[in-house]
Amino acid sequence: MLLRDDRFAASALRQLWRGLLLCAALVLMQAAAQASERKVLVLYSLGSDASSAWQSLLRKGMTAELSQHSPASIPAIFEERFDAVRVGDEQALSSMAPYLRAKYAGIKFDAIIAENYVAGRFLNEHPDLFPGVPRHYINHGRIGWKPRDGIGYQVQADFTRTIGIIPQVAPQVKRVIVIGDSTERTQESVRAVRDAASAHQHKLAFEYWDNLTYAEMFHQAARLPSDSAIFLMPIYHDRTGERRRPVDIARQLVATTQAPIFTNWEAIVVPGVVGGYVVSGERIGHAIADILMQHQPDIAGIPGYLFDYGAVQRFHLQNIPPTAQYLYRPQSVLEQYWWQILTGLTLIVLQGLLISALVFSLRSRRQTLRALNEERDQLEARVAQRTLELMAANTKLEQQATTDPLTGIGNRRRMTEQINKELERSRRFKHPLSLLMVDIDHFKNVNDIYGHEAGDRAIVAISHALASGMRSIDMASRFGGEEFVLLMPETEIDVAGAAAERLRSDIAALRIAGDNSEEIRLTISIGVASSDPSGTMDSASSLLSRADKALYQAKHEGRDRVVSC
Repeated sequence: MLLRDDRFAASALRQLWRGLLLCAALVLMQAAAQASERKVLVLYSLGSDASSAWQSLLRKGMTAELSQHSPASIPAIFEERFDAVRVGDEQALSSMAPYLRAKYAGIKFDAIIAENYVAGRFLNEHPDLFPGVPRHYINHGRIGWKPRDGIGYQVQADFTRTIGIIPQVAPQVKRVIVIGDSTERTQESVRAVRDAASAHQHKLAFEYWDNLTYAEMFHQAARLPSDSAIFLMPIYHDRTGERRRPVDIARQLVATTQAPIFTNWEAIVVPGVVGGYVVSGERIGHAIADILMQHQPDIAGIPGYLFDYGAVQRFHLQNIPPTAQYLYRPQSVLEQYWWQILTGLTLIVLQGLLISALVFSLRSRRQTLRALNEERDQLEARVAQRTLELMAANTKLEQQATTDPLTGIGNRRRMTEQINKELERSRRFKHPLSLLMVDIDHFKNVNDIYGHEAGDRAIVAISHALASGMRSIDMASRFGGEEFVLLMPETEIDVAGAAAERLRSDIAALRIAGDNSEEIRLTISIGVASSDPSGTMDSASSLLSRADKALYQAKHEGRDRVVSC
């Protein structure tokens, strides 16, 4: 009996030992898989998808290309944007290096991709940033520019084709207006246009508008005769330095001039702009995806002929290249609803045959059936109308339920939902997440001394200052009374603390008018907390609790300060 017990115990120990070895092997395999995952940093020259038509085209092309690969094969992608269209090249470049060093100090990248000239110039001027990491430069902003390190993918704009397409498709044009700006890289393109224009000097007169104000540009464009055409480059500011998005300039030119507008940039081909031989942002997005997947991109295939169908018809253009792609081409009813029409016709034929067979026996009921059909149509129309009204009411209620009525920013409910979403995204993509809890110091004194209306004005002014002082991906909300919460995705706690200190200083300089021409000065206290992207125990309540403790400490230490925990 004892022998059987010993054998049983030995067998159980062997099974336990095997189980422990298997668990250890699985843990090691998982750790190795995570360590071997490729990480790629992509630097974009322009702003977010929502603020940049070019960035939207890049995103469309990247998404289409990456969707052809299995999710497991796609590397971890980290994206940063310089927002050069909105703030200018130099401002976008000035503070990016320390920001990237702080944000990605603990990440080892396998490759860095710089898109367009601003990002390429930045990476080229900082060889000490992420040393040893392979660099890829997709440049389409400077002619003949080459990086000092890494691999350069030069997207060449063929101005011979770009200019040559104008007399080919619009032989009535005798005068071409070239619109650009005074920036160095735009002037490089202007010189290339001048070289290409020399081949057409006996047929076309060229005029260059590269030092005008926007008002002068639109005024002169409105007076162009019918034998004129415009060649529009991507321009970002006028002679006075006023900045606008190229796509907005294109739309206003369409509404102003009667001359056809040609371009070499896909993002400008909005409805009404003819297009021409353009550099395709969508195809550059495909090229970026190829580099992400360690494939050789098709750089030569990025430029191509692209036309707006409506503009081609409006200006009676001819000799369009057979390889050209059309945008905004309306589909005929037959093309758009082919299967529906075919199905409908089949049902009509079958119904007709059935009615023919039953017509004699159902003649007495024909009026009744017609009345029922009319009532059914009316009922369906009423149901559809009520459904639309209900959807609109629900949308309005949802907006009211998540918006603070006084300040117009999000409320506590919306912020709590957003924190949960960003925590999930932080865990999925291993990005940091920071949260700022803000409280107005001695706010009760404002209501007691100046009145509640002045207190409301103070809350509105501070909410606007907080919201306007943040990035487009950040979110501000009024959490209750004089308390606000700011959410900063993809942000380390040190960066969030610096942003909080800047906001505290901005509010301290803010002056709010009282009811009797007094100036109300306010200060704020800020508590900063950050979520560890590798942690799984963080929740909205725990992150808010840590920020609240930091806020309490800031108030305890004398207010008008920032405390991070």
